[in-house]
Amino acid sequence: MTKIGAGGIALTGEEIAVETGDGIRLNAMLYRPSMAASGPRPAVILCPGGVGTGMFEIVEWLAGPLRDAGFVALTMNWRSGLPDHDPDDVSAGIDWLRAQPGVDGSRIGVMGMSRGGNAALRATARDQRLKACVTFGAVTDLLQQAQGVKDYAPGRYRMFLDWLGSPEENADRYRAVSAITEAAKIRQPLLLVHGQHDMHSPPEQSLWMNEAVRAGGNGESRVEIVPMMCHYGDVIPNHFGFDRLRSIIIPFLIERL
Repeated sequence: MTKIGAGGIALTGEEIAVETGDGIRLNAMLYRPSMAASGPRPAVILCPGGVGTGMFEIVEWLAGPLRDAGFVALTMNWRSGLPDHDPDDVSAGIDWLRAQPGVDGSRIGVMGMSRGGNAALRATARDQRLKACVTFGAVTDLLQQAQGVKDYAPGRYRMFLDWLGSPEENADRYRAVSAITEAAKIRQPLLLVHGQHDMHSPPEQSLWMNEAVRAGGNGESRVEIVPMMCHYGDVIPNHFGFDRLRSIIIPFLIERL
């Protein structure tokens, strides 16, 4: 039976469980191409955003189409609402995929949205088994973001306080879980996609990350700004631009994996 996620979004994958290296069992969603696909397939780990867990519906717009394009797609869950172990959970997904028949373990990439984009970048910096990385609306510098919203978006600032504490008192903690801190370690091809009108995570978050990655010597990093688009793929005034995002992301993954 098809599982229904938040907002009535149908989840078309298979419910599975992935075990981390320290014995934590994570729910996940698996999307396999049809049996007609020949030979081991490349795989993509999808990392949802949000400060909660189990938000598979956030990336359903890409998971099913990746399967239809011949990829094995694995939508990860997080062990908690806090981001400390997000890269470890992505690496657990790599371990799981490499043990599956029909998966080419040498062709695994990662894609993440918002918090998931930050997680995807941190995992890419740490785990060279990932061969390509894509993000959409990634928050790459959590310290700058928290400090930046303090005056103009007090509700967003309160979310950061509840999530990671005061940025003034916990600056080192913010830096420790920010992808930009590890930018120089990213050597894989990288595509940072961002909506022009993203008010949750402004496009500068991707622009700064790209500058830091390229300054570290990676010439295969680039940014794509999508005109009129906001944080959730919504396009002013009243619809979603997932077709546009898929037309950018899927060809990149086909080329790089």
